[in-house]
Amino acid sequence: MNAPRIPVPTAVGMFKALHSPQHVVEATLLKDDAERHLGRPVSPLSVEDLGDRETVLAEWHRADKTLAATPLRPVIVTGVLS
Repeated sequence: MNAPRIPVPTAVGMFKALHSPQHVVEATLLKDDAERHLGRPVSPLSVEDLGDRETVLAEWHRADKTLAATPLRPVIVTGVLS
């Protein structure tokens, strides 16, 4: 079960985007667009709508894979090894 999304203020989102890699920002925007499109009702009899839905699902999975492969914090190597 997914928790409801809490809206992020615009300034916070822009600050996060400035400090994130470009491919992460693009994947986040693509995933948000896909989620918005998947939330719309689809006619079960329309083959075109089902094909569009499959395309959007593929885009959502591609963006999710990109975001899952990116660490939340950058790995910083220090000179101290203990």
